[in-house]
This record gives sequence, C-alpha cells and structure tokens, in this order.
Amino acid sequence: MPMDPDVMTIVSHLSRYWRQHPDACDTAEGIARWWIDVEPQPVPATLVEGALGWMSACGVVEALQAADGRVRYRRVSTDAALGARLDALVDNPQSVLPTGKPRVH
Repeated sequence: MPMDPDVMTIVSHLSRYWRQHPDACDTAEGIARWWIDVEPQPVPATLVEGALGWMSACGVVEALQAADGRVRYRRVSTDAALGARLDALVDNPQSVLPTGKPRVH
C-alpha cells in the first residue's frame, strides 16, 4: 500500500524517536509538537495521525485510551526484534507492511 510521502517522512522521524526513547508515550498532538523536528512546526495532526495509524497497523506502535479519554501512543515492546523493525522504518517506511487494522486498547 503506497503512502503519502509526507506521512512516510513522519513515520521515519517517529521510528527514529522511538529507537532513541523506547519508553516514550504521548498523544498525537504532543508527538506533533514535541517529537518531530521538521518545518513547519508543529506538524499537521493529520500527518501524525496517518503515520501513527500506519505504524500501529505494522505492529510497532499501540494506541492506549487513558482515563481522561485521550489516546496515547507507545512502542509495543522494547525488544530487539521491534528495534530492528523500527530501524527498517527509519530507512524505508514501506519496508514494513501493515499486518491488520490499528487497535485502541
């Protein structure tokens, strides 16, 4: 499934960020504002949400609904296999194909 080039750029940025900060967790809005170092800043929420949806479908990110009703995103694990998948996404976001629909826990 081809992705929008701007979404691919965000997937690459987020993959790199989660490799450097494996325990990071935030909302799409927080991610757009604080995690991604590109112009214009902040990145449009639609691009970040598209990237997070892709990464969730690829099985590297999970969405968690907090008690306040907001959805936060984090890596599904900190193991080496997931690290390798994130590395692949940094280099080429389309190298890791979605495995199913994104889930919210």
